[in-house]
Amino acid sequence: MSIEASFIMPWVIFLFIFLIYTSFYLYDKCVLFQDAYTVCMRGSIQKDDRKVLQYVNEHMAEQFGNKYFGVGRVEGKAERSGDEVRVIGTCSVKIPFDNFLTFSNESGWHIQTEAKAQIINPTRVIRKCRIAENIIDNIGG
Repeated sequence: MSIEASFIMPWVIFLFIFLIYTSFYLYDKCVLFQDAYTVCMRGSIQKDDRKVLQYVNEHMAEQFGNKYFGVGRVEGKAERSGDEVRVIGTCSVKIPFDNFLTFSNESGWHIQTEAKAQIINPTRVIRKCRIAENIIDNIGG
């Protein structure tokens, strides 16, 4: 019995630790996307279209915060192209063994996510809807 246990127990411990680190990876990936999309969406509804990137860059570190497990530093980058804002978030889950289930020369499981949102000025949209409503009321009434 002890010989069989000496072969099985390391595998059980390995699988248990692997599941824990996989859970860290999946949790961090979900939270990173959620945070990137949240800051992207909040930036996209600014009243002044010129301040979208400024808002996103100022609030990105606050949104990412310290809620990630087993990662070093979470980095974010914001870009704007036309009427769309993109936030790209990256981090890396630290693993106990170098090059474990990774490519060579990499020391962790890298996570990168991208969130996009269309830039909309809510005040302008509401005004256009009210103008359309007034036109329809005047034509029909």
